[in-house]
Amino acid sequence: MNDFSNTRVLITGASSGIGKQLAFEFASHNARLILVSRNKVALEEAAGEITGLYPNVSKPVIIPCDVSETESVRNAVKKATELEGKIDVLVNNTGIGVYGPFKNTSLEDFRKVMDVNFMGAVNFTSEVLPNMIRSNNGKIVFTSSVASLYGAPFYSAYSASKAALKSFSQSLRAECRDNGISVLLVSPDYTDTAFFKNEKFTGGARIHDDKPAKVEKVARQIFRDICSGKNETIYSFRGKMLRFSYLFFRSFTENYFRKRALKYTLK
Repeated sequence: MNDFSNTRVLITGASSGIGKQLAFEFASHNARLILVSRNKVALEEAAGEITGLYPNVSKPVIIPCDVSETESVRNAVKKATELEGKIDVLVNNTGIGVYGPFKNTSLEDFRKVMDVNFMGAVNFTSEVLPNMIRSNNGKIVFTSSVASLYGAPFYSAYSASKAALKSFSQSLRAECRDNGISVLLVSPDYTDTAFFKNEKFTGGARIHDDKPAKVEKVARQIFRDICSGKNETIYSFRGKMLRFSYLFFRSFTENYFRKRALKYTLK
């Protein structure tokens, strides 16, 4: 497995869930971590846990930041580079969700999801990319979702934001091909994190009963894919089948999601 000694890794959404667990993976391989999130207290707790487990690794730098605010992101990257130098690996991981029928989803909620999930990644990439291009080296990772493969019912804003992220990553990968920069899009399925406790419920739909994957397993898979230099990965069997069925049996996929919508719609 790769040794990340003296590699500067910035992870957004690092105070909990996949981002926090991924920080542990990088710390176990000697990376110099820059942890970003809106929640300063949770960031401090995560940094403390990492230092306790890996006392020989550089103490993580924590930077509170609202990824949806351009100026906040600009200041965060400026502080990170002043303290650590060029960022070698950028993990765009921050994400929020709104659950419920589109008719119950306000335009404000839709914009907020797009601003955090999509524009947050664009904001950080915009600030970090120039230095990567100058050094002809870097890795950019986007945490997407199986919801990017086909618009999931009751997740119209979330699915749209992750589909936008998927297209953005593909454009960026093509443009950066000759700049020594790798771009990875990872698409986990439902994962056992606080995401679902924190997402906004608009009413009109029952909560799904899908079994979530363990966050440790998902983070470990992401870390392996970062090391391997892959371009895009889907982690669940359901996600892989969804991609296959949509390519070759589109009507089956459409019927599957129509039935899913009926199953969880509140009458």
